[in-house]
Amino acid sequence: MILFNWPCTAYNRTSALILKIINSMDSINKLSENQYARHSIGTKGNTARFNQKYEDKLKTFFVEELKDIYFAENELLKALEKMEAAATSLGLKESLQLHYTETEEQVKRLEEVFQLVGEEPSGEKCEGIMGIIKEGISTIEETEEDSMVRDCAIIIANQKAEHYEIATYGSLAELARTLGLDDVAEILNQTLEEEKSADVTLTELAVESINEDAKEEGETGNKKPESENQDNREQINASRKAKEHEDSDSYYPAPESEEQSEEGEFLDSEDDIGDYRGKNREGIDREPASGIDYR
Repeated sequence: MILFNWPCTAYNRTSALILKIINSMDSINKLSENQYARHSIGTKGNTARFNQKYEDKLKTFFVEELKDIYFAENELLKALEKMEAAATSLGLKESLQLHYTETEEQVKRLEEVFQLVGEEPSGEKCEGIMGIIKEGISTIEETEEDSMVRDCAIIIANQKAEHYEIATYGSLAELARTLGLDDVAEILNQTLEEEKSADVTLTELAVESINEDAKEEGETGNKKPESENQDNREQINASRKAKEHEDSDSYYPAPESEEQSEEGEFLDSEDDIGDYRGKNREGIDREPASGIDYR
């Protein structure tokens, strides 16, 4: 009996193992089928949502938002010049100078994006950014000239604009990906990262020196350009910068005069709103792409 039982026992164990493997394979196949079914449903849903009709509408909306931010960037170029001229801290001035240069490149990138989507670069008046700029300029005018409190106002005004741009470029980049415009999304994302970096830089300036100096200025009643360590560092940077730009055309002097208005020294006239043909820092007429006039 023992001789006959051993092969049967071995056979039964082998059969049980085979059945176990078969059951495991069935479970895997069912799981794969369920995943495929969910993927198919998602794909069909996307196709229904983004068919040609709706995709055309989404692209139209996308282009309208491009025009909005194109207008905004050109208006911010003018505002940055005014805020830089009003700033007291050299660190803040340098930050605004850097972002002015970045913004000029961002305008060029937007013009490239317009070309990629088959549209001519153009701007539509953006009430949102005009409100942010107007509020910022008004706040600056309410502060004392050459004070660190005014620098605080400049930082807040710029960060409000940065947050507007971060929201806009982040949303546009995602819309571009949805429309299958990956090259456009990459360009917009590059600008998005610059805006985030500019926002962080302004926060660092405020936290590391300007906020505390503004507080001390208010307590003592004496204006203080910067904390002592910051002031020493800026003097060194100023000497180095002056030497580097001694014979260079890349130095950006402050405008000799600002257009005056009844509302305040920094406000643009109505004729200046939306007109991008102003002078750049080198005194050269700034013309938009394709010679478009926004007035």
